Amino acid sequence: MKKNLIFYLGPAVFFIVGMGMLIAGYNAEPGSLTDDGYPLNYFFYFMGGSFILLPIVSMIIITFFFTRKANKINDLKTTGIKGKARVLGMQRTGMSLNNIPQVILQLRITTDIGEQFPASYKECIDPLYYNLITPEKDLIVYVNRDNKKEVYLDLEAEWARLAER
Repeated sequence: MKKNLIFYLGPAVFFIVGMGMLIAGYNAEPGSLTDDGYPLNYFFYFMGGSFILLPIVSMIIITFFFTRKANKINDLKTTGIKGKARVLGMQRTGMSLNNIPQVILQLRITTDIGEQFPASYKECIDPLYYNLITPEKDLIVYVNRDNKKEVYLDLEAEWARLAER
């Protein structure tokens, strides 16, 4: 997973603010209260700890899920059956991610060992690339040996091939 600067800069800002709150809790006057009657130092300790821990936990969770997805794709590329896929149909799901619509592709997959079967593949694809997904083009696909419904359509390879032209 490629991480950009914001992935580290955001939690660093929260860490600095959290440390400031912990220091403020340590330096709070004994017996001082918040406006609703709670001890001020405990409030600062709780808020400071939250500002430090929550971004760190969020980073760990995000890294875990992105790494898991990347490992799954790499597994399919290394141990899966390579094949070609023809697009039989494409329809939008109605969901968009950053104004890029998610589509369901109905595929007819032919593996390198000669198996043929239908499959569907869900992906967010920019409408600029819809011309790459036509019924007369064969797209590279990787299929799980144990579960034929688990496929990875390698659209990046097709886009890279188009960029070379």
